[in-house]
Amino acid sequence: MFAPDDRSFPVSPVARELSMSRTSVSALKRKIETLEKEGYLFDCWIAAYRPGGTAKGGHVYHQLRSRVPFKNGRKTRHIGAAELPRFCQLVNNGRLLKKLRRQVERLEQRPRTSYDLLTSSASDEWYTPPEYVALAREVMGGIDLDPASNTYAQQWIRARQYFTYAEDGLSLRWRGRVWLNPPYGKHIRRWTEKAVAEYRSGLVTEAVLLVRPAIASRWYQALSGAFARCEPHRRIRFINTHGKPLTSPVHGNTFFYLGEQIEQFHRVFSAIGTISVPFQARGRLP
Repeated sequence: MFAPDDRSFPVSPVARELSMSRTSVSALKRKIETLEKEGYLFDCWIAAYRPGGTAKGGHVYHQLRSRVPFKNGRKTRHIGAAELPRFCQLVNNGRLLKKLRRQVERLEQRPRTSYDLLTSSASDEWYTPPEYVALAREVMGGIDLDPASNTYAQQWIRARQYFTYAEDGLSLRWRGRVWLNPPYGKHIRRWTEKAVAEYRSGLVTEAVLLVRPAIASRWYQALSGAFARCEPHRRIRFINTHGKPLTSPVHGNTFFYLGEQIEQFHRVFSAIGTISVPFQARGRLP
């Protein structure tokens, strides 16, 4: 009985791109998300063997082995020739996932400079604390769609539907009540313009957007001139995947509300910040 050389089995394309020392937390998490969608097996390996005893021929069989029992209580499973490539991928994905998660943990524990915090995406690397999402849910009565999210964030956002980075929410239709904390990089304008366009089309009935206060940017000015907003009294301490809050946020944030329930937005969000309503939207106030 012998163990096969791992190099003889197919490796996920994600592995070829991996550069552990230079990859950002955001990029690592996207790779993790891709592997999770592909499927994976932890603590497993594939063994190859030839039958002993009186069996004839040199046919090689393969067996999946695990340190933890499978659902049937056994730690081994025969793999047919047609199944072998898929199980090799699952095993390799599991090994790579462990490496990626350890790398993310190390990077998130490192001291973060002001430059890091200003240029990172709160949606990709840091998540909105549940209490702020709860305010948006109270205003809208629920969240139908989170178009820039992942599985981890949905533990408390609990949208009826969400789009991941791999699905590219910018290319899909948005509907219903939307919560949006967009990536804070150079494409933030595309996200806010998409939200406004879908709202004005009638497909999105309400939306709460959480963005940085880039008051000199055209996309921010466009939102400020048309929709109610809340400027929190305190900087939001975003949290990482381990539930730990950001210790020293270096910039504030703004919540924008797209919808008809401006009075409700004012009542709920005034508990955490100052509410401003542009002149053209005041006609919708009771």
